[in-house]
Amino acid sequence: MSEDFRSLWATYRIQDKGHGTKRLRHPVVGPLGLQYETLRPAGDADQVLVAYHAEPGSPSAESLRLPASWDATELRAEPADRAGRVAEQNR
Repeated sequence: MSEDFRSLWATYRIQDKGHGTKRLRHPVVGPLGLQYETLRPAGDADQVLVAYHAEPGSPSAESLRLPASWDATELRAEPADRAGRVAEQNR
């Protein structure tokens, strides 16, 4: 490691970014731009809670309506339905 690098590294200040915009690509709905806030509980520097949200009325908010509309009970029932169809076919 060079002396120049050591000197620069020693003076580099790492700062937490408490808020901003995160750009993601969802496999179903495509690109999303989500706002985030980083929250740290008082007295516990090892824990962090990051809350993400889409701005109301934004294209990202509209895109997130699709996965929000999926019904988890339908997704859980599907394998059982499939097993039932297989059992009926084997009768």
